[in-house]
Amino acid sequence: MRDHSLAVELGRMTETEAAAAVARAMQQSLACARVTFWNVSGPLGRRVMRRVAGCDGRADRALAEPLELRETTGEFFNKLRETGFHVCPDSAGDPLLRDIFRTHLQPTQGVTMIVASFHVDEQVWGLISCVHDSPRRWTAAEITALRKCASELSRRRLQLAAR
Repeated sequence: MRDHSLAVELGRMTETEAAAAVARAMQQSLACARVTFWNVSGPLGRRVMRRVAGCDGRADRALAEPLELRETTGEFFNKLRETGFHVCPDSAGDPLLRDIFRTHLQPTQGVTMIVASFHVDEQVWGLISCVHDSPRRWTAAEITALRKCASELSRRRLQLAAR
């Protein structure tokens, strides 16, 4: 990931291209169906998640087309702000994901998911989601890998904000 950050700084790739490359690497490493980077904006309870980039491993393609998911309650983001991640073994039955399930996960066969947030000034700025299309247990190593990626993104955002 740091190589991609350097490439962005040197003007060799855009942030979106870097995010897509990291998403592909994460998708292959975690052997999940999709990895997506999201930008988060708006007031709590009415936040909007906008897809920045992603990788669909089943279709072997980058996810670059615009997609917005709207929040109706603050529960999901409150959890992410408090813990930095969410592990979901059953997206259909997860009360924190009920709105996202109906509008996005169910139509795209998102059965299980792990999400890590990255922050700027203690505010959720973005998310990395790993979604799988069949039942699976996420391992501690997979959760740690996703959280490390989010931590690196938080560090990177702080560096950019300091400039």
